[in-house]
Amino acid sequence: MEVLGVLAALLATLAVLVVPGLPAVLALRLRPLTGVAVLAPVSLLLIAISAELGHQLGIRWTGLSPLVLGLLLGAGLLLVGRRRAAAPAPSPRAPSHPSLSPPAPSHPSLSPPAPSHPAPSSAKAAADPAVAPSPELAGVRALLAGRRGAALAILGGLVIGCGVLLARALTMMGSVGALSQTYDNVFHLNAIRHILRAGDGSAWVVGGMTALPGEAVYYPALWHQAVSLAVQLSGQEIILVSNLMMLVVGVLVWPLALVALVRTTTSSGPLGWMAAGALAGVSGAFPLSLMSWGIVLPYLLSLVLMPLVVMMVVHLAGLAPESAQRLSTLQLVVLLPAVCLAAALAHPQGVFVGVVLGLPILAWATLVRARDLIAGVPGSVRRLLPLVVMTVGGGAIAWQVWQRARPPQSSAVWEPNASWREAIGQVGSLSPNAAPTWLPLGVVMLVGLLVVLLRTRSRWLVASWLAAAALSVAARATPVGDLRYLLTGGWYSDTFRIAAIVPVVAIPVLAVGIDALGRWVDEHLPARRGAIAPGTSRSVAALAGPTAAALPVAGVLGVLGVLGVLALAQLSPATRANLDYLAVDWHSDALLTADEHTLLEQLPDVVPEDAVIATNAWNGSSLAYAISDRPVLNTYMGFSAEPEVHLLNGRLDEAQTNPEVCDAAEQLHVDYALDFGAQELHGRSATYTGLNEISESGAAEVVLQVGDAKLLRMLPCRGVDGSMTS
Repeated sequence: MEVLGVLAALLATLAVLVVPGLPAVLALRLRPLTGVAVLAPVSLLLIAISAELGHQLGIRWTGLSPLVLGLLLGAGLLLVGRRRAAAPAPSPRAPSHPSLSPPAPSHPSLSPPAPSHPAPSSAKAAADPAVAPSPELAGVRALLAGRRGAALAILGGLVIGCGVLLARALTMMGSVGALSQTYDNVFHLNAIRHILRAGDGSAWVVGGMTALPGEAVYYPALWHQAVSLAVQLSGQEIILVSNLMMLVVGVLVWPLALVALVRTTTSSGPLGWMAAGALAGVSGAFPLSLMSWGIVLPYLLSLVLMPLVVMMVVHLAGLAPESAQRLSTLQLVVLLPAVCLAAALAHPQGVFVGVVLGLPILAWATLVRARDLIAGVPGSVRRLLPLVVMTVGGGAIAWQVWQRARPPQSSAVWEPNASWREAIGQVGSLSPNAAPTWLPLGVVMLVGLLVVLLRTRSRWLVASWLAAAALSVAARATPVGDLRYLLTGGWYSDTFRIAAIVPVVAIPVLAVGIDALGRWVDEHLPARRGAIAPGTSRSVAALAGPTAAALPVAGVLGVLGVLGVLALAQLSPATRANLDYLAVDWHSDALLTADEHTLLEQLPDVVPEDAVIATNAWNGSSLAYAISDRPVLNTYMGFSAEPEVHLLNGRLDEAQTNPEVCDAAEQLHVDYALDFGAQELHGRSATYTGLNEISESGAAEVVLQVGDAKLLRMLPCRGVDGSMTS
């Protein structure tokens, strides 16, 4: 694989996730980290909208559509922003959205005040030359406390987190050009080709790929729309671009979303921001598991955006602390629907995830406001009423969605795979589905939860984590029945999909907890208290500079703590078992052997562009559509089709002796067939009998062969009316 080709595909992928949303993000004047984090969901939403607009208006699908739409949105937001800037400024006492202001800190039982820092000691140290920091250490402290220090902390965490995820993902895959040998991947790759050949990115076009003409249904196609644009832009193969999109989303967008969540909705400092990025790959449950299981790439995309959904809900509930990072009213009004819609359009199950993670946050905020009201805090009624409406109304709507939008019970086929005790241990220690409990990491997680609960104002994180953890335990352990379907049916009771939800809030819990512990250490270091041994001269004390050393020492201990958590995760038997399990679907030949893949790459040299190839999706030959850019008789394992298609699938090898088969092949323009043998995915064998003996039946001749894989050209045959086909 050429390096330039990989680079072109990577740049095209980044452009698709950045460029459409860039004008709107710039117009909103967001803080740099928040702006970078929301570029992907805003771009993705514009891609989805432009695909449907283009479908309705008859505009051919290209990258120009979301770009033009993004420019128009950016111009509109810029105009609105200028008008708001020209309007008279509100009273300093009136917050930008008063109903959403943060909870009053007057009730320790619900929202305790942030741990106080011993400022007087620091001031005393600064005034006393006996404890004054050396210039070098003072410079270090100033650097860590400034913008550059914040940027270094964030970038450092992202480098660690992205590096760990990338290394694990590439180890699992083998290479960026590898083929995921999974059931769903046949659909995803062929759906991208379907968009490109149709010149139409509509979700109904994708849904129509496996439906009868005129019976197209909606299919969540945001993943396929985005990848198709990157393929167009780069000119590279679908498999490569799809893999790179998966890596960029899981390795880069995911850690960025986590850091943005912690940065904007908690009072954590640089240590917490660094930890949020560095720990992005601490659990194999997500994103790594969804880079192999299924492979459910649309759901992966939806979950990657979920930290940003949580971030929006926290701002909506008024739990985000007052700071320069807090979203303004205009920013929230634009980004809340944009992020939530992008997650929902990526996969409908994102709606269920949003309910599980978001409702507990609204409920917690309502509880905090109610306590404020009881305590007589001014403005409590004005703040409480909107939250009551949102919580009760949101809960009622969520219940209806939960009941009516889930798949039928017959689709909830995944069974429990752990006892209640095992499930609690697995979820508590961030173990992936069906992986063993790792007690050391479970202890770390428990400590993190307790610290967040007792020493921070971010208790809403615990509420959200409890909901996600309870659902994951239920998925792993609840017996098959109505209760299991009620709780987990929205995800087909798939334990992999549900287990992937927990890290969305577990990682922020760890990050905030580590930061709070770091602050506690900083407060209790002897040097922080300005302690000087009796008899120590002022010159020696000044040279040592203990007060200045306190912050670096606490920071170093915090960084070591983060690396220690990562080391525990790496040493976990759950991590090793999960990686071994996931690698199988990337390194096997259950779908396509190396010879079969090579033959598909050579097809364009032999098969004309308009010739249809008879294929079997179960043995991978239908990937001729995605890989070879040639139309195939069957694009996926499950489909609805005309009777003639089913006739050819069962009896194509009889074309020379059965005139009806001959006519069907002529009508559907089937000029070629692929014989990849009887071996099929999931241990199946010889599903389409019409292709199994075609090499020996005399109905076709071999025109290309690589190993045992064969491409055959149909021979002329006689139809019902007695005429010969050409």
